[in-house]
Amino acid sequence: MPTMIGLPIVSSCSVESCGYNHDGCHASAISVGAARGNENSACNTYAVTDAKGGNADVAAVGACSRTDCVHNEELSCTAEAIEVGASFDEADCLTFAARA
Repeated sequence: MPTMIGLPIVSSCSVESCGYNHDGCHASAISVGAARGNENSACNTYAVTDAKGGNADVAAVGACSRTDCVHNEELSCTAEAIEVGASFDEADCLTFAARA
C-alpha cells in the first residue's frame, strides 16, 4: 500500500510493544494528540499487543490535535517526517516542538 500523498511520514518508531511496529511503523496513518489528559504528544494509534498488523509500507501522520506544536496547521502535521518513541509515555511524537 503506498504512502498517502501530502502527509508526513513516520520516519522511525522505537516502540517495540506496538502491534503496528515491526521493522518500522506499518499503520496506514497515525493520530497524534494529548493522551489521557497529559501534556505529552502521544501517538494515539499505539496498540499494545504481541500481534503484528498494519499493511502500509510507510505510515503517515493522518491527524494531529496538538495545536500548540509549531508543525501543526489546521489540525494537520506539516513536518516532513516525525519520529515516535518513549518520552513521557511509551509512544510519543518526538518531533513535537512547542510554539514560542
